[in-house]
Amino acid sequence: MPHTSVATGRFSSRKEANQAVQRLVSGGFARNSISVHQHDDDEGYDLEIHTRRENLRRAERLIHDSAPLYVVREKASQVAHTAGAYPLVLLGAGILAGFLIYNLIPREAVSDRRNRRRR
Repeated sequence: MPHTSVATGRFSSRKEANQAVQRLVSGGFARNSISVHQHDDDEGYDLEIHTRRENLRRAERLIHDSAPLYVVREKASQVAHTAGAYPLVLLGAGILAGFLIYNLIPREAVSDRRNRRRR
């Protein structure tokens, strides 16, 4: 493959290596560019992926992410995408949050501040 770079990862179990492969595939990388090899001494697995140089950092991040962290990042990405697609919903949520915060402030604190200003 001309003009490609290789990202690698080392895993202690086949399950961890397969999870990394699934993260890469769901991240948009082709399955046929990913290979998993068992160590000769049966103490782990090596994963490597051939990708373009501009995708190398993303591939390495996906390889080394833990499964829970990956789920959190995916959900955050989906939330950001939805917020960008529906800006009025985001605006409404912001207004609602402001209204709730304003109503949580005790009224005595507001009236004390007003009385101090008048003096």
